[in-house]
This record gives sequence, C-alpha cells and structure tokens, in this order.
Amino acid sequence: MSRKFFVKFLVVLAFLAAAVLWLLSVLVPDTFGFFNLNWAVALFAGVGGLAFLFNGFAEKNSVTLKKMNIILGACLLVIAAVCIAFALALPKNLVWPIIAVILAAALVIGLFATGGKKWDEGDNHKAGYKNYYERKKEEKNKEDK
Repeated sequence: MSRKFFVKFLVVLAFLAAAVLWLLSVLVPDTFGFFNLNWAVALFAGVGGLAFLFNGFAEKNSVTLKKMNIILGACLLVIAAVCIAFALALPKNLVWPIIAVILAAALVIGLFATGGKKWDEGDNHKAGYKNYYERKKEEKNKEDK
C-alpha cells in the first residue's frame, strides 16, 4: 500500500468515523450524547491535518508541494483546535496560544522537511547559472566570431 493511498484512506476513514459517531449521537443520545458537530469537525480536521503534515514531511516532492501540504495540515489542525476549544468550553484566552503553538510547530516541521530551501529556489542558485541576458550575450558573441 502506497503512502499516498494510506493518507487518503486515513482521511476518508476519519470522515466516515465522524459521520457515524455523529449519527449515533442522534440515535442513541444516552451513550453518544456528548458527540456533536464540534467533535465531528475536530476529528475530521485533526486526522486530516496530521495526514497532510505526514504527507508534507515524508513524501519526496518538490519544495512547493511539501510546504503546501504542511500549511494545509497546519490550517486543519488549527480548525480542529478551535473546534475542541468550543466543544470543551475552554477559556478564550487559551485558544490563541494553542493556535500559536500549532503554527510554530508547523513552521519547524516545514523547515526540517524542506531543508531550509525557499519555495522559489531553482536553477538560478546553481553554480554557473547564467540568466537570460548573459545567455543572449554569449549567443551573440558566438555568432559574431
């Protein structure tokens, strides 16, 4: 089983689990009464965020794609944290520090996953790279000789 399939399967399975638990909370309120929409979104967004973080960190993709996966994973984890904060009725002064910790962790993971490379780092950073004007000048010099 490939990693990409595993990540997609995990996200779909989390969505299925959230939907089933939400349905059970409506059908059997005595047992699953605590489970509401906040918990469903938190479950789906949390598993999806972790899956995208794993995908951004573990897959061998371009720097841009890695950072996109990590940013998307961090956004989903922030959504999950906010949903959990509302579900548990946490004090509002706790929500922003939790979001800051999630975003800082995502930045650290992004730094380690990309090796510190910028998203737009390309051929122009390689040794001996010549830009458009330098190449045209060399072509003109070759034609003149």
